[in-house]
Amino acid sequence: MADRPLSIDVRHPLILKANDLVLLTREDGEIVHGAPGFGLFYRDTCYLAAYAFRLHGTAPLLLMSSDSEGIAARIALTNRHLTTANGHVVADHKLSLRRTLLVLDDAPVFVDTIAIRNFGLERVTLPVSLEFSTTFESMFVLRGAPAGKRGRVHAPEWDETALRFSYEGADGVLRTLLVDFSVPPLIAPRTTEQSIAHFEVSLEAQASQDIIVTCRVDERPVGMAPPGSSRPARSAEEMRLAQEQASKALLDGYATVETSAKGFGEALARSLTDVALLSVRRRDQRFTAAGVPWFVGLFGRDSLLPTIQCLPFNPDLGRRTAMALAKWQGKKDDIKTREQPGKILHELRVGELAHLREVSQTPSYSAVDSTLLFLIAIARHVAWTGCLDLFEALRPNIHRALDWLDRKAAENEAGYVTYEGLADDGQPINQSWRDSGDGVLRNDGQYPKPPLALVEVQGYAYQARTLMASVFRHAGDNAKADRLLVDAHHLRARFLKDFWMEAEGCYCLALEDEGRQVSSVTSNAAQVLWTGIASPEHAHRTAERVMESDMFSGWGVRTLSANHPRFDPLAYQQGSVWPFDNALIVSGLRRYGEDAAAMRVTVATLEVADSFRLKRLPEFIAGTQRLSGDKPTHTPRADPLQAWSAAALPFMTTELLGLEADGFERTLHVRRPMLPDGVDALCLRGLRMAGTTVSLKFTRQADHIKVSVIDGGERLELLVE
Repeated sequence: MADRPLSIDVRHPLILKANDLVLLTREDGEIVHGAPGFGLFYRDTCYLAAYAFRLHGTAPLLLMSSDSEGIAARIALTNRHLTTANGHVVADHKLSLRRTLLVLDDAPVFVDTIAIRNFGLERVTLPVSLEFSTTFESMFVLRGAPAGKRGRVHAPEWDETALRFSYEGADGVLRTLLVDFSVPPLIAPRTTEQSIAHFEVSLEAQASQDIIVTCRVDERPVGMAPPGSSRPARSAEEMRLAQEQASKALLDGYATVETSAKGFGEALARSLTDVALLSVRRRDQRFTAAGVPWFVGLFGRDSLLPTIQCLPFNPDLGRRTAMALAKWQGKKDDIKTREQPGKILHELRVGELAHLREVSQTPSYSAVDSTLLFLIAIARHVAWTGCLDLFEALRPNIHRALDWLDRKAAENEAGYVTYEGLADDGQPINQSWRDSGDGVLRNDGQYPKPPLALVEVQGYAYQARTLMASVFRHAGDNAKADRLLVDAHHLRARFLKDFWMEAEGCYCLALEDEGRQVSSVTSNAAQVLWTGIASPEHAHRTAERVMESDMFSGWGVRTLSANHPRFDPLAYQQGSVWPFDNALIVSGLRRYGEDAAAMRVTVATLEVADSFRLKRLPEFIAGTQRLSGDKPTHTPRADPLQAWSAAALPFMTTELLGLEADGFERTLHVRRPMLPDGVDALCLRGLRMAGTTVSLKFTRQADHIKVSVIDGGERLELLVE
């Protein structure tokens, strides 16, 4: 997900989301014209590119804002010193302006409730204005892509009831933003993209007035009757009740965390809320979207990994996402989209450019690892739930995915999963999670020569085969299970020899053409531990290597060693620290008994979360070395909300607690449970596994962590090891 210009900076926004509808504003609620990434977005289109509230022509002063609910934001503002047209002076801070921004999926709709109160001693009469602007720009264009074929943007229309912005797309879709007001405005002259609504507010001392602005988004085929503007306005109380109902429903089905450590609990609650926010429903499909603002859509790797990470908290996430991806499984060979029979997509877009086939994400299959993670996600879901329903529903898709894996392995003598492709400048067209042009580099800083076999991808292939072997055995197909284990065994034997760098004490990043090692030291070497393909000796030495100062920044494990000639701590994948990457590393460290290192990485990640607004982990942070008194650096290029970053802390938590379910045996193993310092007790309530629900309490005692069942768990065996 690296195809956007570096100049885009979306740090510290207010973020609201309801299904496909996403709103990003500044902390004062304003959408600034010409600031890509801020706006009202729906299905890969920006419906509102500028939105500004003015009090007597001036921007009010921000006092406070909070968007912790995810669907609503509360903003407190006040006036600056004002002089009205008739010379009346309004002293600063005499007007209270409280705004509630709310997004709902029932239209979809964005509502701005503006409550203005006069705390002065005299009557105040002031002009208020709201500015709107849109050209219905594609998300791809906002990120720097050519505009391509365009349709017709209509001038805003005012029918004395609602303000209508509309665009007849070149793809035959009529996109409309319909704005209505609870107080009749005076509409200024309109341009092809901008309109201003003017109001006069007159308030006695201590009096207040609400202005409710409702923005409805609509998509329908060109030629159909446009949406009507006679919908009755909702009151502020109706908006409040709708907000409460939507907030309550957000975390339905999720296990919850209670802990004595406030900061830890808040970070976990934030993470789970963000994962829930990124759920999308389209017709009969429901899945976890990759992130905000650019990636609200169905992805392979980026949608699957969060569902794997959050499996104990909500097993439904993996089931839904796997079902959605199965419907788009590759059927043919296509050079442009990189579709292949059995392959799982990388990215699906649904906006104008996708409809016109002017972008390749229709869908794109340019990920070498999505198919492997698809198999892993299904197998882990089956093992946790002890239920074969998902496996049986997707059995044909699973066979096709395994056939794809066999064909990829047969493409080279060593049996590795590789990818090809070079850009015009000689950069590899990378198809792993390190998907930037500079994501995969030789130790001398040069580009390797494809085909490339990434180290963690081979680990994914190994884990996919071993986990699926267990599933097939439970399904009664022992012959298939045996073949998968034989293939996994042969892969591991070759891997341990070909990828190991004795001098560095870790695995290399990749093998390039003719099997040469790409000998850069990267976090990928430690991701391998999560997959189980590493030998115990290699795992121990790799753990030691990635905790050295050139790899561990103090805030986490860097993507690239600080000793590398192309190290850049602010760059996308050349030394930055990614939370999702570190979460997989923690899981791998725990798998091989490297508990002290796992705790150190987890605590660093918690400290990163504690330093950011709402305790929300961004896509990545700078890989600068941590010094005394420092705080982590949020880089301009990092997306503010991504599913796999949100899922990182929940995954680290369940890995520290040592949870491993055998759903078929109705047994929950708790292996070497650990709690971070300062966390003396933790409760997990509502874990769903093996057809039952259980709540657990972890309590620190003198020299160990006590684990007890506090609710549920009928016919479930708890084994603490």
